[in-house]
Amino acid sequence: MSIIPKKPWVLLTIILATLNACSAIPTNPPPIVMLPPQPLVITPSQLEVLMQYYESIRKMSAPELVKEHDKAKQNLILTRSDTARAELALLLVLPNTSFRDTGAALNLLNEWSKEAKLSASMRSLKHLLSTLLAEQQRINSNVNELSQKLKEEQKHSEILKNQIDDIKNMEKNLILRDKP
Repeated sequence: MSIIPKKPWVLLTIILATLNACSAIPTNPPPIVMLPPQPLVITPSQLEVLMQYYESIRKMSAPELVKEHDKAKQNLILTRSDTARAELALLLVLPNTSFRDTGAALNLLNEWSKEAKLSASMRSLKHLLSTLLAEQQRINSNVNELSQKLKEEQKHSEILKNQIDDIKNMEKNLILRDKP
């Protein structure tokens, strides 16, 4: 016995009945529930995190900064992460602190792993800080040289002043001696 009917109209009737059953539309469609959109969560970039850190340390008092400096040094020793390195470098360049050391900060930036996958903004920050710190070291070196030269010139000026005073005294003595 064959499943395929012998007459084409029977096959056509079966196909139409099947299609009709599939196309039945319910009279009451289910209600559409609109869910509120999920909030867009944007994670801050590494640069943003570092800038927030800088803002927080910039507002700290001197004793808090000393504690934060010690904490950052320990964190770098323990983790050896680029973030810890950048945080310590930011601490070391803060003005008017007892631990300010542009040379150490520059070394930290220069030791930053070349293989580290840094974002373009982090590479730019590293380059900017490195350039500024190198320039500051050069300027500090020039200031130290000029200060040394100034001290030498002041000594030389004092010697010349003393010699002039000695000559004046000699002239006064000669004038007083020649008077009757």
